[in-house]
Amino acid sequence: MKFIIPALASFFLTAVLMPLVIHLAKACRCIDVPGARRLHKKATPRWGGVAFFAGLLPVVMYANGGGALTAYVAASSLLIMGGVVDDLRELGWKIKFAWMAVAATILIYGGGAQIQQVGSYGAFGVIDLGWFSIPFTYLCIIGVTNAINLLDGLDGLAGGVSLIGFLFLGIAAILTGNPVVATVCFGFVGALGGFLLYNFPSAKVFMGDSGSTFLGFSLAYVAICLTQQGAQSVDVLFPVLLLLLPIFDTLWVLVVRLAHGRNPFVGDNSHLHYLIVQRTNVSPVRAVLVLWALTALFGLFALALVGCTSSTYLVIVINAVALLGMTARSLAKSRAEVFPEPAKVCPENGAVARGE
Repeated sequence: MKFIIPALASFFLTAVLMPLVIHLAKACRCIDVPGARRLHKKATPRWGGVAFFAGLLPVVMYANGGGALTAYVAASSLLIMGGVVDDLRELGWKIKFAWMAVAATILIYGGGAQIQQVGSYGAFGVIDLGWFSIPFTYLCIIGVTNAINLLDGLDGLAGGVSLIGFLFLGIAAILTGNPVVATVCFGFVGALGGFLLYNFPSAKVFMGDSGSTFLGFSLAYVAICLTQQGAQSVDVLFPVLLLLLPIFDTLWVLVVRLAHGRNPFVGDNSHLHYLIVQRTNVSPVRAVLVLWALTALFGLFALALVGCTSSTYLVIVINAVALLGMTARSLAKSRAEVFPEPAKVCPENGAVARGE
């Protein structure tokens, strides 16, 4: 009951604020128009992320008893502001990366979020990163931030996968005695539930880059808190397994684009969710439900392995990556189907496609 109240509070606040944000986005002409890689059929306002950020903020302030989350709130606010501008004017990828790096710097140096070790592996023991800790933390925060941004390609996909991610991270926080992180996670569950009322199955609003970057950034921060801080931390590969779908999708599209000599920052339809819809004739709604179920399955595996060594997690991760890779490869049977003609390719908003 202690964690249900924050979830309900953020749910209702987000649901109430969403119509106001939709009206504001329309008034400011912040609209996502159907295009070459867009699977939606009608012009749809963005900035849904602003509503669930506002809906979550009171819960974060409530949980922030000792000021531990102050740096996170500051960095997240910066990301939201940058995303709002990007949704309206489409900033270049260099500006977006710089913006994310600044937010990550606030989190690392202001909030003490650092990945200092990457797990324990049998005879090798605990692998400490030493001087590489800070660069690796930047890589992971910016990488996961972009991974959720990349996943934002179908109605409800990024929001639902993130909701499931926060749900399992919240459960892990409870199991390891971290009530502050658990409160924040269940606040996210409620806020994203309120957002999905307007985003799935037929979207009345998109979260925009303001929302997707905020979600990825927050998932990265919570994962660091759970795996690097406190006496009862979960294994460092717990969030990797849980978030394997967006992580794999990001690595897949980067490898495929580079392998075909394409700019990795220019969008195409090589994403796993696009391939599922285009190659199997599955409706976008069913594709989203399948990917939600897959994320939940990864989450169940991650919870079942709590208490196991990193080596055990690594075996599961490697096998899951192999299965995802074979699936993606079988769906992408020809270059022409993965990559449309240049005239049909739309530049992505920064590092990744916004594309719901």
